[in-house]
Amino acid sequence: MRRLWLLLALAVLLLAACGDDAKDGDGSQLGLFDWDRAPETIVVRLDNRPTEESPAFLLNSIPPCTLWGDGRVVWSTLTEHGAEDILEARVTDDAVIRAFLEDIIARGFYDWEDELIPPGEDNPVIESITVSLYDEVRTVRRYSSWPQNSYNHILERCGQLSSTPVRVLPAAGWVSAYEIARDPSAPAWLWPPDAPFTLRDLATSQEERWLEHRLASEIWLSARERRGDTQIIERTGEAYQVAIVVPGYSRDAVAAPAEATSSSP
Repeated sequence: MRRLWLLLALAVLLLAACGDDAKDGDGSQLGLFDWDRAPETIVVRLDNRPTEESPAFLLNSIPPCTLWGDGRVVWSTLTEHGAEDILEARVTDDAVIRAFLEDIIARGFYDWEDELIPPGEDNPVIESITVSLYDEVRTVRRYSSWPQNSYNHILERCGQLSSTPVRVLPAAGWVSAYEIARDPSAPAWLWPPDAPFTLRDLATSQEERWLEHRLASEIWLSARERRGDTQIIERTGEAYQVAIVVPGYSRDAVAAPAEATSSSP
């Protein structure tokens, strides 16, 4: 029933906006709906996750598009060498955000349903779209195609919300380590002997540790490389996968510790 009222409200508002457009004749009037402007509120998020992957991979991966209530938008793209870049911008024009939301709604978002049965293939990827309007958070999850290829269209539009993005290169985050069998064919780099903790201790404790400065940035960049199987080698010879979770960018990041000198935006 709540969803029915939401759809009716959106339909009325969109029709009212269309009526205003007809009166004005310039097509500039947009829908009248609003969203929570709090910087921690996720207004739109597009995500994708393999059903089977290592903990380090899942922690390192960033949702392909997230728009927060204050207009901050973060999205992923690929460099010319195939590595992943995370970009960030601030959308200051409410009309741009409204047009983005209207496009999602017009594509039929509130009519879509979850795809409950995964396809018969190994490690299928779950794609999801989340929209938060009128105090209702709705997420639709699918394994295969979306109506009108909407997921890809919305993702492309997300990357066009601002023409002045900056590259995200965090200088701090929560780090965890997972010991793996060493693969001589995989790219690797050595964990510095002057690091504030060893990877062995980190993996044994199964806890996250807050790490700042250059080494945190190196882990972030390493996780974005094209191959995705970079190993970090401890001075005693063991190999590890290392993950970094950054507040304000990672999916479920907890806040930085009170004593942190570097933190999220």
